[in-house]
This record gives sequence, C-alpha cells and structure tokens, in this order.
Amino acid sequence: MKTIEEFLGELAGRQSSSSATSNFCKSSTQNPTLPPAVSQAASRGWQIFPMSPLAKLTGNPDLLIGEATSDISRLEAWAVEYPGSNWRVAAGPSSLCILQLDGQRGRESFRALNREQGDCLTLQAQRVDAGWAFFRWPGGLVLRSCARKLAAGVGMLGLGDSCAIPPSGGSFYINPWAEIESVPCWLRELAFESPNSSPANAAAVPTSTPCPVTCRSRTPFIRSYGSTRKTHSVRGQAGWHSGFRIRRRR
Repeated sequence: MKTIEEFLGELAGRQSSSSATSNFCKSSTQNPTLPPAVSQAASRGWQIFPMSPLAKLTGNPDLLIGEATSDISRLEAWAVEYPGSNWRVAAGPSSLCILQLDGQRGRESFRALNREQGDCLTLQAQRVDAGWAFFRWPGGLVLRSCARKLAAGVGMLGLGDSCAIPPSGGSFYINPWAEIESVPCWLRELAFESPNSSPANAAAVPTSTPCPVTCRSRTPFIRSYGSTRKTHSVRGQAGWHSGFRIRRRR
C-alpha cells in the first residue's frame, strides 16, 4: 500500500505533465503562421492589413487600412491576433494602383476604352464577377478626381481604397505567374495627372492621346467589342471565360 506522501507525489507529477501538454497544445493553436499569399504580397512591397472581427461586424473591411504595412513581423503578429482572418492590400502611391471592373457592364466599358491599343498583361485577380488588375503607381503623379469612375463599372482604386488578396474572400489570381506592370500609357493619361495641375485643367488629357478631354470615352459602353482572343480559363466561374485584356498603344 502506498503512503500518503507517495500518492501526493504521483498526483503532483500527473498535474505537471497535464499542464505541460495543455500549454503545448495552446501554443500550437494560438500561433498560426502567416498565409504564404500574404508573405508573397508583402515581399512585393504591398501594404497589407487584416480584416478584423470588428471590421466584419461593422461591415467596414478597411477599418485597419491606416495601419497597412509590408513589415513581415507586424503581419505575423496580426496573424496571431486575428487567426483565420481575410487579408487586404491598400492602394496608393507607396504601394500600387488597382484597376477594378464590376460585372459584365464593367468589362464591356473597359473594352470600349481599351480598343486599338497594344497588349499588356499584368497580374490580375477575380472574385465572383468582379476583377482587379494590379499596376505600379506611376511616379510623381496623382489620381484624377474622375478616375474612380472612368466608365460604367470601371474605376481606378487609389489612396484610401483596398481589395482582397487571393485567396481571401474567395478571390484568386487569374495569372499568378504574371509580373506587376507599369500603367499603360493611355490609361495613365486618362486616370493620372501632375500634382501641380490646376483645377481648370485637372480633367484635361494630353493632345497626343486619342481619348477625349474628359475622362469618359465617346464609344457607347453598351456596345460589345467584337471577338477577343482566348486567354487563361477562370476555373469554371460563371460569366468569366478569360481575364480582361489590358492594352498599350503601339
């Protein structure tokens, strides 16, 4: 028969072992790693931030946009603080500019704006029926006030705007192998201007471009642009058979 001292000693040993196992499990579940897609985006210099539970509750995905960063250590801390959260990239001069298309109407409008230009394929993403094209912000320029709505369903995201980083929110890259291109000449002239431009000429477009002086194309947006060449498939998403083509003037 065991003495009281032996029994208490064994009990203390079991409690110590149980506590160590519990602490190990807790540390394993409470220290998630940073998603590879977020690490890759940060390595590109993108300004990243998570969509916190409060942001979801209030319906404001950009709640933490003011704290967006490309610092991996800060992003890893967020991954621990908000495990399983969606991640977003902030647009702006310090990071990148993002062309956004909304639905079939946006794609038709973009084809009207983009016709008769040279091809330029940059990194693109899609979620349901919305699409994004990522570009390097043109140095020394600012976004025109009219650029947030270039046409029906077509707009350029700038300072204070963001979009999801695939695979967050069900989004994915159409061409994940593509590089981040510079903004095509025709789109740069249409959407950007010098910060020294006066209000009187803020909407003016240089005479070298075939676009009108306003930020809208004269081509009717309701007209579909002929036949287009096939590009990469979009994983069976309804209504999307290829990424939208971005063209440069030859």
